[in-house]
Amino acid sequence: MSPTTYDLFFTGRDDPRRCVIIGEDIKPIYFYFETSERGLTSCTRTTLYRNDKEACARLEWSPGNHLGSATIGSRQIPMSYLVLPGPSINVRSFISSDGKRFEWRQRLDDPSSYDLFAPPNIQIAAFRRYSHATVVGPSHGLLQYTFSQDLLLVEALLSLCLNRWIDLHGM
Repeated sequence: MSPTTYDLFFTGRDDPRRCVIIGEDIKPIYFYFETSERGLTSCTRTTLYRNDKEACARLEWSPGNHLGSATIGSRQIPMSYLVLPGPSINVRSFISSDGKRFEWRQRLDDPSSYDLFAPPNIQIAAFRRYSHATVVGPSHGLLQYTFSQDLLLVEALLSLCLNRWIDLHGM
């Protein structure tokens, strides 16, 4: 029996740091990234909200939009831990809160698409650009995944946000 695949649609702005993510797995899912910029010399903050304004994670960018620190629940880590170098140039990984290493692999045939792999090399998610009208409005991305752990979903979304940001703007 194959695992159930869940769909999350990226709507709102077509910006990894300012978008709405909506769908359903074993329950309704609603996230949104909100980024506030505080002038040229101070830090930018990206907050990931869940449901109705519940802040579940935060990215504190260093001046100039460089990687700073990430707070996920009560855990604080360098943002770079969410985009660790992988075994090849198109792979970046992150270590989840339970110590497992996950890899986002950028597709060579479509650099705006990413596949998420869990140990030992099992694909558990795929992000694709997806310009389509949906019941929740225009969508510009689709994340399909096969797991139902809330914390892993938050970590994967943060890591995906950083991967997309780096690939769009460089670092």
